[in-house]
Amino acid sequence: MKIIIYLGHPAQFYFYNSIIQQLTLNGHRIIVLYKTKDILQDLVEKSKFDSINIQIKIRKYSKLSMFYASILRTFQVYKIAKKFDADVLLGTTDASIAQAGYLLRRPAFTTLEDDYDVVERLSRITFPFTKNIITPYPCKVGKWEKKKISYQGYMKLAYLHPNQFFPDINILHKYIQTNNFCIIRISQLVAHHDLGIKGLNLILVKSIIAKIELAGYKVLVSSESQIDESLLPYELKINPIDIHHVLYFASLLISDSQSMSVEAAMLGVPSIRFSDFAGRISVLEELEHSYHLTYGVKANHQAKLFGILAELLKIENLKSVFQERRQKMLSEKIDVSAFMVWFIENYPSSADIMKVDSNFQNCFKANSQYSESTHVSTASIISPILSSNKDFTTSSYQQLLQAIKDAGYNAYTFEDWCEGRAKGRYVILRHDVDLKVAHSLRTARIEAELGMRASYYFRVIPESNQPEVIKAIAALGHEVGYHYEELSIFEGDLQKSIVHFENQLAYFRQFYPVKTISMHGSPSSKYDNRDIWKSFNYRDYGIIGEPYFDFLSSDKLNEEHMYFTDTARMWDGAKYTVRDKSDVSLNSLSLCPDIHSTFDFINWLKTNPSQEVMMITTHPQRWTDNKLEWWSELLMQRMKNVVKRVLYVNS
Repeated sequence: MKIIIYLGHPAQFYFYNSIIQQLTLNGHRIIVLYKTKDILQDLVEKSKFDSINIQIKIRKYSKLSMFYASILRTFQVYKIAKKFDADVLLGTTDASIAQAGYLLRRPAFTTLEDDYDVVERLSRITFPFTKNIITPYPCKVGKWEKKKISYQGYMKLAYLHPNQFFPDINILHKYIQTNNFCIIRISQLVAHHDLGIKGLNLILVKSIIAKIELAGYKVLVSSESQIDESLLPYELKINPIDIHHVLYFASLLISDSQSMSVEAAMLGVPSIRFSDFAGRISVLEELEHSYHLTYGVKANHQAKLFGILAELLKIENLKSVFQERRQKMLSEKIDVSAFMVWFIENYPSSADIMKVDSNFQNCFKANSQYSESTHVSTASIISPILSSNKDFTTSSYQQLLQAIKDAGYNAYTFEDWCEGRAKGRYVILRHDVDLKVAHSLRTARIEAELGMRASYYFRVIPESNQPEVIKAIAALGHEVGYHYEELSIFEGDLQKSIVHFENQLAYFRQFYPVKTISMHGSPSSKYDNRDIWKSFNYRDYGIIGEPYFDFLSSDKLNEEHMYFTDTARMWDGAKYTVRDKSDVSLNSLSLCPDIHSTFDFINWLKTNPSQEVMMITTHPQRWTDNKLEWWSELLMQRMKNVVKRVLYVNS
């Protein structure tokens, strides 16, 4: 899929950052368009996204300048999207994306969390042209409700959800040594919807500082515009990319920035927002009245501001109180980044599902209890399967790993085994990274959290060969190997195959000192990729092991050693296995005939089996908590199994 994403503000960069990374890992091509705005250019350039600045000069703060700049942006977006042949366009409340998409007859999505009446001027020239308005549930979109896709979350959760953001106290200590501090944030109030809006002023800020210092807190002042000279001793001088780490450890935020007030709530930091916007923004009203994470005060009610400030400063365990409130909020909200990736990748089916059954999004909650009783969608066949069979999910894989540990097995890489480092009762964890490489990064992180190491074998195809993921997996302490398939690629040509093997081995050694390899089965090919070693010796290339020659042909296999594979999306799939089997037997699981599902495997491990050594091979693309992906994988695997059964019978 080819995707255009427009960013008009640093907050929009943060919203789309992890979404872009995930979509890129999944093999989609993305061009990021942006304009010169505060630190936005710096953020985009450091991200190394494929990007174009479509508004280099900063516009003037007048209605005429805003209108003229909008027209020019629409022209630029249209021209770039047409040349790129974009499938989908995404942006916030900026008319250029919606209008360009409308002219190109390509779906354009508007993502925002401002209410229609707050951004009415821009909404009137955006909403008529956009395909869908993707917004948190409380937001109002005027007469455009039919276009609205509501999700149970907030835009800021796309980057501040615990799945995405990990606060680093070392970053805080780069700037400040105490955890007992408050932040005052002064915004510029120059956006199209800020005209006529009042907020903090210099005299008020000085009074606030005096009150906070009297309570024993240190004060830091952050400002979008140049800070007043009298406030320089309090200025928070910081790399803007670190602001969320510092904010997380703050005791309190006082601001006229609606955006940072929402960010504080996402992090469980109490905030008082002093602005004429108080009472007008649905997202902040929900955070204030449903979760009690923030307080809104209009700009003509200074006495109320100081009253709330005094009450908050009296609370001794202020941070823990608000962290509890945050946990309640998080338990009811989804991982917005994961939801957006699903929505984009599966459009237009995703839009149909959300309109018919918006509860489908509950599967993006941290601890989803989504069941058949709450799910009636256009893809109703999904419900009974998912409600009765939770196998091949991220959760079931994590349960399997825990069962392995509980049974007394240590986890080693295949490289460890080849070099004699695997001792005692152990399992060799091996992963063939065939497709959907992001799934492998997810399993690698789970294993690392459990103190387990594994071997990951990458193919040369783009769906597997993603350098950033390979480096990330290696950085977690796992082994990286080459999943070779040369004979299938070059249809048995030995010379082309061995030259390609040498080149690819050198390529993967950029990321990890590759010492082991594993053949890709290529069931649809008539060539067995292992046959290349009938003419060559892999040890001549610095390779110390290949599972099918060095482990699966071992004399000890089926006696002391066991081999498990999820080939065919089951653990007893010998009849569907064309090449992923040992030389000793069709499937060593014949010793354990009752193991079919992962839960059977877990229950077997609980019997404290006598086998001291196991190799477990999985294909991470099969393991997912995304219900649409889960269903697609199941259907695809069933079709593959029919073909493989024919191939197996004829082999």
